Amino acid sequence: MLKIANFDELEAAAKKYLNIRQKEPDPESQSVALGIFDFFASSNFAFPLRKEAVITQSTTTYFYVNNSAFPSLFEFISEVLHMNIPIIINAAKFGPGEIIIEKENEKDARDELDSCVRELQKLVTAKKSQILDQSKS
Repeated sequence: MLKIANFDELEAAAKKYLNIRQKEPDPESQSVALGIFDFFASSNFAFPLRKEAVITQSTTTYFYVNNSAFPSLFEFISEVLHMNIPIIINAAKFGPGEIIIEKENEKDARDELDSCVRELQKLVTAKKSQILDQSKS
C-alpha cells in the first residue's frame, strides 16, 4: 500500500489514481486509493491552511498555504462521494484552492471548519470498503 506523508504527496497520489483508473482497474490503483483513504483517516488530518482567513459579509474563506491547489484530490473526493466540486458539507464548501465557510465570525467559522473537516473525513473513509469491493469484481 502506498504511504502518503503530506498534502503534496496526497495530490500526487490522487492524480496517479485518476490517471490509472482511466484504464482498467488494477492492483496499483487500489493501492493508491488505500493510501489516500489512510491519509484521510489519520487522527491528525488537517488541511494545510494559512493562519489568516478572509472575512467578508457572510463568509470566511481559508486559503491553502503557499497558494497551493489540490485539483486532483478534490476530483478524487468528488468521484468517491458522487458530489460536485466544491464539495459541500454543512456550511462549508471545500474546493481545490480554498475552503469557504458560511459564517462571518472567525471563531464560529473555525469551529464549523473543524466540524466539517471531520465529517468529510468520515464520508471519504466510509467509501474505502466500496472501492475495495469494486476492485474485486
